[in-house]
Amino acid sequence: MRCRLTERDSWANVSRGKGARPGPGGHPSPERLEADRKLLALVERVRTGDMGAFEELAPLAGRMAYHLALRSVADPNTAEDIAQEAVVRLHAHVHEIEGVGAFKTWFYRIILNLVNDHFRRYTRRDTAFTTLEEIRSLERKTRDEPLSEMERNSLRDALQDALDSLDERHREVFLLKEVEGLGHGEIAKILDVPEGTVWSRLSYARRKLQEKLRRKGFTG
Repeated sequence: MRCRLTERDSWANVSRGKGARPGPGGHPSPERLEADRKLLALVERVRTGDMGAFEELAPLAGRMAYHLALRSVADPNTAEDIAQEAVVRLHAHVHEIEGVGAFKTWFYRIILNLVNDHFRRYTRRDTAFTTLEEIRSLERKTRDEPLSEMERNSLRDALQDALDSLDERHREVFLLKEVEGLGHGEIAKILDVPEGTVWSRLSYARRKLQEKLRRKGFTG
């Protein structure tokens, strides 16, 4: 099975609208909860033999994969390739998932494995990692002297280098927490590690990223 991507329905285009952001205190927003309910309902329909539901499930799952992959590989074409392969694997193995409650854990693991495969093949990426929240944070702290375009580009390059420096264990925890907004318990289930390990890996990743940025002159 191969889902054909068109200009109208590619994962990149699907993802250009507003995403379901975390709610106050890091809790899932009502929009995120509703999206999850719709996703799991479609998974259940597919698991019970309604393969027509996969036509609805594919773009939602593809958006999940594209969003996480893009924040890691920083290249839209590569992110689309990863999303495409993730959806292909979903189609092939959806009936093996042990209940809809396990779907997100299973699918995030698929995406992370594909991202890690990419990192193993390419030790250096040419495009810059863009974290708008980081840029806005620095701008809030320097309102009197907003970041210039050159400084923005330097920050993006610094963030990319910092993310590149993490090994996959720490990078995947950082992505699931800071990009996807998942809780420590959810991340522990996805990675099959104790919750305390998630806390320690996340702390290490944040510290290393801060050190890298500080050495390059960014103190946000």
